[in-house]
Amino acid sequence: MKRKIVSIILVFMLIILQTQIIFAESEQELKDKKQELQDQKEAAEARQGEVEEELDAQMTEIQNLDSKIEENENQIDELSSKIENLETSITEKTVEIDKKQKEYEEKDELLRKRLVALYEDGDVSFLDLLFDSENILDFISSYDTIQQITECDTELMESISKEKQEIEATKKTLEEEKAQVESAKKEKEVLSTSLNAKKQERQKKVDALSEEQKSLQQQIDDFVGEINAVDNAIKEALEKAQEQINNANSSSGGSGSAGLQFDGSFIWPCNTKIITSTVKQRWGRWHKGIDIGARYENVYASASGYAYNLNNPGGYGTYIMVVHGSGYITLYGHLSTSHISDGEYVKQGDVIATSGNTGASTGAHLHFEIRKSSSISSYFNAAFLDPLDYLPGGWTMTAGADKAS
Repeated sequence: MKRKIVSIILVFMLIILQTQIIFAESEQELKDKKQELQDQKEAAEARQGEVEEELDAQMTEIQNLDSKIEENENQIDELSSKIENLETSITEKTVEIDKKQKEYEEKDELLRKRLVALYEDGDVSFLDLLFDSENILDFISSYDTIQQITECDTELMESISKEKQEIEATKKTLEEEKAQVESAKKEKEVLSTSLNAKKQERQKKVDALSEEQKSLQQQIDDFVGEINAVDNAIKEALEKAQEQINNANSSSGGSGSAGLQFDGSFIWPCNTKIITSTVKQRWGRWHKGIDIGARYENVYASASGYAYNLNNPGGYGTYIMVVHGSGYITLYGHLSTSHISDGEYVKQGDVIATSGNTGASTGAHLHFEIRKSSSISSYFNAAFLDPLDYLPGGWTMTAGADKAS
């Protein structure tokens, strides 16, 4: 009978040892692959940040170019309006010139007819006017009349001629202004064309950056998918190891839902017993364990069981989970260093790690959880328990670390 018991124990130890070796090798390979994927993902994210900065710089430059183009277009619109007003003025002046020219020609023709009529009436001279006059007063009156007619028409024609000259000068000035405006408009159009070309060039670069950004995002998504696949593989490995442990314990007469014997008693996982945060709603979600103010000190197995190393950079950091049996599993988070190998059986009180500040942590401490779960893989879906309901007394609490009711 004793020999049979010894044989069973030896078989059990061989199975456990083989389980530890196989699992340690497979999990390490998976962890190495996960770390490689994580590094590649971080490199892609870093490049994505650079691309976004370049994209922002290009967009800023394009916005500046757009502002310049808009400014030039406004200037062109103003110049176009000025040209239109000048052309309208030129048209009005041209009509006025034509009207004055017609009046000038009519007056000139009328003057010619008058002189011809006077000439046809006779050889008009000062003597004719003198002899035909009844008296000196009549002579003076006739001569003054001819002179007044001549002077009046001459003044009118001179006035028309002068106005015509002024209009011509004005028209020339307007034409010169129009030429200047047209020149300025062409210059602005050239500038606008140049700016638009630059804008198209920048847009092409932005489009290229956008494509690279899309490609990088796809790479990151692929890395995340592969990392999730590795996580699932690790969970499967854990489940397989758990199953082997359960079978080994069952063959040796073990009991409990996890295939391990557990008396339900826990000890403090560290020497420090100062609680800095309890199980409670914190930062918009549940804090599912207690935080203990242990700064880089020994972390002990709160109860006997099989220990496993895990890592979550964005959460628990470096952490250990210990399967105790009867469905109980403990978690030790934000560790500085682990002192166990995967699948190692640890006794209550054994040093399993050193507390630290890894993962989403604001300072060195130990995060400690207790849950009831049938396996490690389903641990995070299991209901969390308040460790203070299971640990011995003698602890103190810092201000603000009130225990949730």
